[in-house]
Amino acid sequence: MSTTCCSTTAEDPSPALPVVETAPTGCCSTSEPAGKAAEEQDSSCCGSESDKPEPVDASGCCDAPAAEPEPVTSGCCGPAEPEPVAASGCCGPQEEQADPAQVRTGLSLDDAIAALGGGIPQATDPTPYTQADWLGATEESLRGAKAWHTVADRGEGDIAFLPGYVFDVDPIVDADPRTLLGWQPKDGTAACCSATTSCCASATDAVEALGTDAFFPALLLGSPLGYRSEATASVEDPLLVADLVDHIVPAAVEAGFRSITAPWLHDNAYSDVLALALQAYGGDIAFHGENNLLDLQHDSYDAYLASLPARKRRRVKEDRERADNSGTRIERKDREELRPLIGRITELATRNRQKYEGGEDEAHIGALLTALVEGGADVRAYVVHKDDAVVAASVVVRRGKRLFVKWAGFDYEALGERSGVYFEIALDRPLRDAFAEGLTAIEAGPGADEAKRLRGFRPGRIRSAVLVADDALRPKVAELHAAYGQARRETLGAAAEEAAPTTAIGRLRAKLLGSTAYEPIKPLQPEGGCCG
Repeated sequence: MSTTCCSTTAEDPSPALPVVETAPTGCCSTSEPAGKAAEEQDSSCCGSESDKPEPVDASGCCDAPAAEPEPVTSGCCGPAEPEPVAASGCCGPQEEQADPAQVRTGLSLDDAIAALGGGIPQATDPTPYTQADWLGATEESLRGAKAWHTVADRGEGDIAFLPGYVFDVDPIVDADPRTLLGWQPKDGTAACCSATTSCCASATDAVEALGTDAFFPALLLGSPLGYRSEATASVEDPLLVADLVDHIVPAAVEAGFRSITAPWLHDNAYSDVLALALQAYGGDIAFHGENNLLDLQHDSYDAYLASLPARKRRRVKEDRERADNSGTRIERKDREELRPLIGRITELATRNRQKYEGGEDEAHIGALLTALVEGGADVRAYVVHKDDAVVAASVVVRRGKRLFVKWAGFDYEALGERSGVYFEIALDRPLRDAFAEGLTAIEAGPGADEAKRLRGFRPGRIRSAVLVADDALRPKVAELHAAYGQARRETLGAAAEEAAPTTAIGRLRAKLLGSTAYEPIKPLQPEGGCCG
């Protein structure tokens, strides 16, 4: 026989590797190169050949015995047993190997949900932006978006899901892979997510010189209208995300996609693995923006407010007084109560997005808000009335023990620019309700950073990853991507600076994930020493 007695043959899904010629070896040993086999003929896995009895015809230590074998008192595996022991090999019990995840990619939303067993899993830090209602509304309202979702199933209930969308050409600016390189469309629309840079004409010219065929068709990983590029899973095992990417990249290349992007990688373990996996395939990682997060560590809103420095408490009090004196009335509407207000809320939110150059339009916001209400999501709105008109609204979504501030819109002609209403409906009232409901965190999103930091929110870094199929273009793409990331970092100012890690592994992780704020410490060498 040319196989070892204890091995089984399984189908290997990994790419083919160079074959090394091997020679047959003894019981339980791993295959060695042929040269080694000749050097070690005098021994086997269970002792020297001279100590072993003559072999029995048509049998081996793990093979089926001959019809009438001679009694054997000892052998490679010890005293002969009348019957084999279950789940053991010739040299002792064998460990059961975990099956690799079965991955299906390029799925429609319906097929993905069916493969997931009827629902989208979220083990930790759940968000509303990867749920079926949100993704369905995205596909319905986002022109040119074609669903291309991926599911990994390891068995035993271990499943992971990564949404994706394919764009043939010219999606909204936030979903365009060229945006990550500093390109801007001719209408001047800028990308959202916490910073707007004045992209120089040279960057746009350099990107356009590469041609649209270098980027399209383009695969975007994540939820484009949720500004999230992250997978979800039923278990806390980020390595399932690596299984997803190991199938997505080859399948995308085979399908003819020219670029793969993950534009909004928030700080969590799943996104870290997604970034590193794309980098392993030749992708580039750069800074993209900031999110605003607040962990609710106090027992009540009053205790939280008391914990703020006196200067910040004074600012919060002043904002509330301006809102109280604005001549408005504020009420909260939940779930189905929002249905008759969807049109007006959408109009106000769209107006706000246009003022601050956001990519979403009225069709997107209206479809998403309607889908949340119809899907039974825990969605609320803080609605501001002045006389008989709705003049402002802020929409938040609760998912698990977290609250997400998604949209805010204002009629500034009716309210004026400094009414204080923004702070009341987008920050303070959601905070009071979050504490009252015992939630653990609130995510206020990008933008209005100073106001949010005054209330104790901390910046959460957002990175982007871009991978182009053409190897020859990757150095130029990496150069443009890094320049764009640095421009956005500078636009944000000091808030975007990262504290340098104090450990070697921290510096290594930061470097792997695209940090350019610092370099690892290099030890000094004496002049003329071994290194210089």
